[in-house]
Amino acid sequence: MILLVDHQDSFTRNLEHLLSRFDSVEVRDRLSLPASLVNSANFIVLSPGPGTPSDYPETLEFTEKVKGKTPILGICLGFQLLLQSEGARIVRQAQVLHGVETEIATVPSSMTYQGLPPLLRVGRYHSLQVENKSISELPSSVHITAHDPIRKVPVSFEDLERKLFGLQYHPESFLTSEGSTLIKNIRHACLDEIG
Repeated sequence: MILLVDHQDSFTRNLEHLLSRFDSVEVRDRLSLPASLVNSANFIVLSPGPGTPSDYPETLEFTEKVKGKTPILGICLGFQLLLQSEGARIVRQAQVLHGVETEIATVPSSMTYQGLPPLLRVGRYHSLQVENKSISELPSSVHITAHDPIRKVPVSFEDLERKLFGLQYHPESFLTSEGSTLIKNIRHACLDEIG
């Protein structure tokens, strides 16, 4: 079962639809996460949402409890939440990208981009980014797996040791050409040992 932690974002139901291709999905508000449900999930997805990671102290606390125990994928806000919890700083970017299709440069050897080309078109909906200087403060197990070649900012990461993944873009958006393959790759990397 996939637990989709909802930050009251308009994309949550689209994301649920995409995830349901791979397993049953339980959608729960970030403030209503019963332990029994969390413990029965084999994969946790942190949804997009408005605001900054600091606006969601409950989710930051939640991720600290489950990191390393249950695989986690963070999308957009979820990507930022995970990286902030790992020591990165999240800052405003010079250009707001809302409903914009851009090209990203991937690391094809990463688990996230297995079988995908080195340049990929994705849908972006964000006004925040990871501060590049703070990337050096991340644990050595966290690897940046794609970046925006124009703006020179990271847009995805993976930590295979703790099965943490993050996408700054929206795989459920029609602007992301390989959204289903991305989820399939990440889920395979997360669940290859536990089924």
